[in-house]
Amino acid sequence: MKPRKLLFFVIALLCISSSVFSQVNNKKLATTPYTIEAGSLTDADAALQDYLLDRFAILSDKWLADITATQKVVQLNDSTKPDVLYKVTYQVPTSFLVDTAKILWELNIPQFESHIFQLHGQDTIYIDTWPNVVGRVTDKTYTGNYNAFRIRNWPSWKDPDPAKKDVEATPPGPGNPLGLFVVHYDERSLRYFHGTNKPGVLKKEMRYESHGCVRNDNDNIKKMKEFILKRVVKSKDLTGWVKSKKSMTYDFDEIDKFPVRIIYKTYELSQDDYGHYISFFKDIYKYEGKDFSKDTWNDPSLMTFTTKENILNEYYREYGWNIPKEKLDEIVDYLLKNGKQYERYYFEDLQAQFLTNQ
Repeated sequence: MKPRKLLFFVIALLCISSSVFSQVNNKKLATTPYTIEAGSLTDADAALQDYLLDRFAILSDKWLADITATQKVVQLNDSTKPDVLYKVTYQVPTSFLVDTAKILWELNIPQFESHIFQLHGQDTIYIDTWPNVVGRVTDKTYTGNYNAFRIRNWPSWKDPDPAKKDVEATPPGPGNPLGLFVVHYDERSLRYFHGTNKPGVLKKEMRYESHGCVRNDNDNIKKMKEFILKRVVKSKDLTGWVKSKKSMTYDFDEIDKFPVRIIYKTYELSQDDYGHYISFFKDIYKYEGKDFSKDTWNDPSLMTFTTKENILNEYYREYGWNIPKEKLDEIVDYLLKNGKQYERYYFEDLQAQFLTNQ
């Protein structure tokens, strides 16, 4: 992001504990006040967002909006600073201000999405959800608990198809299928997170057509690159890579590695600003009912399929008994029979609907 030419002064960054933000589990996050003096509230908000993205490049638009919304404004009248009209204080989650950050990158294969979390002390803080393209049926993306162990900047790409072994590698650049940055996580196979030269594929509903790697939106992989270089890798200063177009590879030291979890789950129970919801996903690899006892690539413990028992158990474990058992049974039966894939069904709406129909 280009620096803005505006008059503002960062006044203070003081460590105190506040409780403005909640995680999914409703645990309050400690915050630190960040104060800016500026000529307009728009300038103050812009300066805040520049600061936050420099500190924590992968913050979602929602996080930026939520933090901006905490502003407390004091109007100034200082003749020595005629262009400074406001002092604005924001509450920033303290975990986003750390020098060294650890994340969990979790992909759900049939959902075609990955969820990014910050691991901070005992807290797992949801950051954002990104669209992905996963492996096609003949070149599957594998489930497993991994660690990111290598990064590549401006990579070249060699088609893994044995029939194309004599075809020259695609040089680095915007036309490269790997995009401009690669995060390696699977030491046993050629599977990693990377960008793409076909961003339109990420707009499809069914996104399983890679060679097994996990494609990302180029803007997202660019943000992840900056975040890893500034906040994750501390064994060596790699911040010079941020704007570099040079082909480079770096193998992480142990302190740099971060967990990657790849699951295969054909439904999701979660919540957003509208309430608790469930979504269903296609069993794209037709894994349900398969014997994985001789499969050396996948971790079957990370596979969960759409059954009434699984849904009910997870709902009660995560959300308790806020819906009577008999009513929740009816709702789940209805969803299993009538629910469409890749749509969100809100339990509060369904509960009201079933009560109305009685």
